[in-house]
Amino acid sequence: MEKRWRCNVCGYIHTGDNPPEVCPICSVDASNFELVTGDPGLNATSNVKPAAKIETTQSDGPQVIRHALYKVSYGLYIITAEADGRDNGQCANTCFQVTSDPARLAIGINKSNFTHELIQKGGRFGVSVLSQTGQDYARKFGYRSGRDADKFEGVAVHRGESGVLLLDDVLATMEAKVVGQLDAGTHTLFLADVVAAEILQEGEPMTYAFFRASK
Repeated sequence: MEKRWRCNVCGYIHTGDNPPEVCPICSVDASNFELVTGDPGLNATSNVKPAAKIETTQSDGPQVIRHALYKVSYGLYIITAEADGRDNGQCANTCFQVTSDPARLAIGINKSNFTHELIQKGGRFGVSVLSQTGQDYARKFGYRSGRDADKFEGVAVHRGESGVLLLDDVLATMEAKVVGQLDAGTHTLFLADVVAAEILQEGEPMTYAFFRASK
């Protein structure tokens, strides 16, 4: 039976031989986890300790903000773009629906990324929704620049109606046409209309918290 570890700060239960390096819920380190013993069901419910209050001071402001932002739920997506005969993709966690009629979403992309350059040139992008088995895709598209490497090498993809590459082994894909953008400092928030979509498989979508806990 796999070991179960409980976060002494928020009560999160982690399953594995060792506690996670960082709690995906409250971001404390492994030293704040204890091994759950006895009846797993009992320990996970009735015997869970109350969450400890994190003491902070005014000088902790940036750290408090960082911990608070970890409470915001994110998905993980592969954003793809094409322009001037070049393709690229990157992992992103800022992708959300804005309206349903018209079907409109927004993504946040770092201005220094090659994908940002291609989106601005091409005016369109693709979104591939990762499943909970998509950790390798998150790493492949998230840890290096497409200016220096072909991120699509060895990855099953197809080209969508708009011309952007989309991953095959994902829950769903969408293609979007940019209709506006907002300067957000280090990032640009692209507002876009969804012009095509497909459902490829059933399953649970990858979240940033799940990725952090399972990587």
